[in-house]
Amino acid sequence: MLEALEKIKSAEEQNEREKEKLIAELAVYEANKKRLLQEKREELKINFSTVLSEREQELAAGLEAEEKELTSNAEEAIRMMEEKYMVKKEQTIQKIIERVISEYGSQ
Repeated sequence: MLEALEKIKSAEEQNEREKEKLIAELAVYEANKKRLLQEKREELKINFSTVLSEREQELAAGLEAEEKELTSNAEEAIRMMEEKYMVKKEQTIQKIIERVISEYGSQ
């Protein structure tokens, strides 16, 4: 009977050591997983920042191109309006001269 109790006690001690060993292994495993998770989070933050920065650059380039196009179109419209103004101005001056000549004759 004493021998059986000693075997039980020995088995319990062995189980306790095994339990402590497994708890330690679990703690190491958990620490590794937390570290890997943190590394993944950092990697995702960096990737997100990179993608966001690239997208901002694309949008900025698009806006710049659109602004250049609008400026070019506006400059062209202004040039055309100035040309039309000059033509109308010349026509108006000619009509005024013709009217003056027809009213007062050429002297």
